[in-house]
Amino acid sequence: MQERATDGRLYTLLAVIAVVCAAFTLLYPSTPTYDPWSWIVWGREIIHFDLVTTDGPSWKPLTVIFTTLFAPFGSIAPDLWLVVGRAGAFMAVFLAFRLAWRLTGGSLPARAIAGVIAAMALFISSQFIRNMTLGNSEGLLVAFTLWGIERHLDGKYRQAFFLGFLSALLRPEIWPFLGLYGLWLMLIDRDRRTLILVLTCGVLIPVLWLLPEYWGSGNFWRAADRAQQPSPNSPAFAEHPAWQVIKNTWPLMLTPVKAAAAFALVVACWQWVKHRRDLAVISVFGLAVLWIGLIALMTEAGFSGNPRYIILGTTLIAVVGGVGFGRAVDIAGAVVSRIGNDGNRNWLALGTGVLACVVLLGATYHWAGPRFRSFGNLDRALRYQAELRIDLSDALDKVGGGERFASCGTMATGTYQVPMVAWYVHRHTQDVGLDVLPGRGSAVASRSTGAAPWAPPGPFPAGYERLVMQRTTHLYSTCPAPGA
Repeated sequence: MQERATDGRLYTLLAVIAVVCAAFTLLYPSTPTYDPWSWIVWGREIIHFDLVTTDGPSWKPLTVIFTTLFAPFGSIAPDLWLVVGRAGAFMAVFLAFRLAWRLTGGSLPARAIAGVIAAMALFISSQFIRNMTLGNSEGLLVAFTLWGIERHLDGKYRQAFFLGFLSALLRPEIWPFLGLYGLWLMLIDRDRRTLILVLTCGVLIPVLWLLPEYWGSGNFWRAADRAQQPSPNSPAFAEHPAWQVIKNTWPLMLTPVKAAAAFALVVACWQWVKHRRDLAVISVFGLAVLWIGLIALMTEAGFSGNPRYIILGTTLIAVVGGVGFGRAVDIAGAVVSRIGNDGNRNWLALGTGVLACVVLLGATYHWAGPRFRSFGNLDRALRYQAELRIDLSDALDKVGGGERFASCGTMATGTYQVPMVAWYVHRHTQDVGLDVLPGRGSAVASRSTGAAPWAPPGPFPAGYERLVMQRTTHLYSTCPAPGA
């Protein structure tokens, strides 16, 4: 019997809660990281009809749509993006809980532990907290994908396709999955609205990915070219890049979650063979494997294979792992209940289920505990990143603002600070160099981490003087500070 479709208002409520939670996180010292800063700069450039994407990360249409909408709000635009990115992360955790709960079925204890395990495994995996706190877009990618799976299970196939379309504006690896889903949707639903939806989204995807890049760089394929310039520590440089991605992925997931996912898959396959049930569990696991395999193959082809890209696959495995935990609870309850009589059988099953929940959670803490304890170091690292933004802003205020500081001539800073500096001095990212050049100019010297060297390092060419020392950030220029 098919499950009754979920009231769409539940998802709206979850989205509102996610946005509220994300807004409250701004009480914590906050800053975007490299890629989000570039999207924020591009958003400002678009509203001034002056887009330049020659330098920086790969283009992502959906993120820049948001940052363009936020650009008129000026100095708070970066924080508005952080709210959106972090709201995606909260929504991803909520939906991981929800999907594991739903796929498990059975008793309340079974559903509860399934949801808790799935949400917890996502929360502590793949540097999720670090990436989402710094405003990366993978939280949105996971949220839209899980939401799409939910709407598919609800029989709302057009909504599922549209959510897949939003995911496809965040990562091109979604395209083949969305294309196949669109073809299937047109085959089973001959409604004219379905045809219009699929064709419109099919046209918008290349338009939104390629035309802005051509406007900003003169190269339709600039994003693809950039993605094939991986950082030095990328698995793309390994002897066998695809295998290296698999090896890097394996430890990102907790051992009990991987084992539980395998258990859930076996149970689901048995149920499918015997009763034609649990196809959804098999499909979710299959999507996880296909996603990780696709990232591995693309890395073999020369793309970067960043661990962030794997997070969708590890999330889907976390959901199936949660289902495995839930099924184990129900099986334990069913076995124990057989020893009781009709009067206490239900109570025995319930009590055993609750006890199994406690035992499984306790056992899992052996693997999860170290990751939770690492949050102290993560907190210090995130606070330091926020200090870089705060100190840069304060230092520029002392010299009359970013535009005045940059008006002296050339501008330079360290590798990972380029888009943030470009935002505060109102320059294109390509106008902020990495080398301090002779002649008139200014430079922002900072340390990307507390232990990193100062960049750009001294000695500076003749004429440069240090204007401001601001904790993590120093300002140098050949032009005197106001009032000097």
